[in-house]
Amino acid sequence: MIWAAYLQLLSSTGYSSLNWITVKLFPLDQDLSALSNYLHQRGLQHRITEENGQQCLAVLDEAVIPALQDFLNQYAQGQVELQPAVVSPQVLHAGPGLFEQAKMAPVVISLIILSGLGALAVGHPIASHFYFAGFGDASVGGEIWRLLTPAFLHFGIFHVLFNSLWMWDLGRRLEFLMGHWHFLLFFAVTAIAANIAQYWWGGSVNFGGMSGVVYALVGFIAVRQRLVPHPLVAVPSALIGFMLVWLVLCMTGVVDYFISGSVANAAHVGGLIAGVVYALLTKNLYQR
Repeated sequence: MIWAAYLQLLSSTGYSSLNWITVKLFPLDQDLSALSNYLHQRGLQHRITEENGQQCLAVLDEAVIPALQDFLNQYAQGQVELQPAVVSPQVLHAGPGLFEQAKMAPVVISLIILSGLGALAVGHPIASHFYFAGFGDASVGGEIWRLLTPAFLHFGIFHVLFNSLWMWDLGRRLEFLMGHWHFLLFFAVTAIAANIAQYWWGGSVNFGGMSGVVYALVGFIAVRQRLVPHPLVAVPSALIGFMLVWLVLCMTGVVDYFISGSVANAAHVGGLIAGVVYALLTKNLYQR
């Protein structure tokens, strides 16, 4: 069965923390023992608990949620026959590799790759074609991509690694939630908003980085998980708090003493606001 193979591929038994993520709720009188056995046989670590008069099925690994939700929807509609399977120990302990995870989030992977290329381009004459184009610059009419491309320019290895790690962690959540094309639109809108904010505040085109979009992810997730909770945006509040504290710390200028150049604080704030507004405008979408 294709779903059995998919769940085996995505399952994992090793986790750094016990952060259970709710995937689906079932009526209290429904017998889920066969379903639980089926998932256990395929190495998918999960638990079923009673919460508010319903049975709550939760998992530890967020990477399995998109496939598992589709599977559970088919199960609820009676389209899935739960057949026992013999799974080798090697399969039970094989979590999704980077290649499998990358295939599930192609937009995030593409943005990370472009950020790496942007870091290599900085210092080369070609980078001049990707810095922000001021609104008074006549060339903006012919190089409109320069409203967006500063997001890919990075100044040093730590700059690109920091942003890429946050994009990998938070960006995948939104790509799973929104779908590839909607997430690409989210990136474009929030990146342009962050770039415009930085140019408007600083008046210089010499800036770059994906951190404006990272803060858009933070803003979107912080609002969305309060308005319309969803397993994919169930980010620990401590993580959101850390990012907001880091934002304030950067705005004080302290961080500038430890890096070359200065932090694009206006891009961070602009991205954060854009993410919050995006969450408010799309609160009735992405509820699969």
